[in-house]
Amino acid sequence: MIQTRWLDEAVQRAKEKYKSQRAQEERLAYEEAMKRRLGGQFCRQLFAWFQSIEGGFNTKFGAHVLAVSVSGDEGSRSAQVLAKPTCTEERIANLDYQNNSASLRLSMGSGKTADTPQVIKLVLSAEQTLLAEIGKERYTSEQLGQKIIDDLLA
Repeated sequence: MIQTRWLDEAVQRAKEKYKSQRAQEERLAYEEAMKRRLGGQFCRQLFAWFQSIEGGFNTKFGAHVLAVSVSGDEGSRSAQVLAKPTCTEERIANLDYQNNSASLRLSMGSGKTADTPQVIKLVLSAEQTLLAEIGKERYTSEQLGQKIIDDLLA
């Protein structure tokens, strides 16, 4: 009987001691699972936005300035956005998403090659939506697409 009481008390002490740490670990595991689930959706929206904007931008500009190419499947997707605002200027952005990560890799540069990749973290907002985080700024998929195109044409 004494052994049972000691065991019950030891379990209770351990539960109390590690309660907040275990809750934090569960919350982090939940957030990571949500990021993986929502990350694919975020990238699908972003890449679809790039494709939808390509034709409208070129039509309004009056020339073929943007070219968008999307490849890959649900687990590994990439997009390439080529901007050629003049005959002599060419800029490129490459975006890569791997399903098992909570980030995007963005490479931007001039000519046919892009610079060293920048990691864009995917973070959950208080409203449980996924946002892209660059530095201290956070973007929806459409806002991120707009920023990338603005940077290409700057």
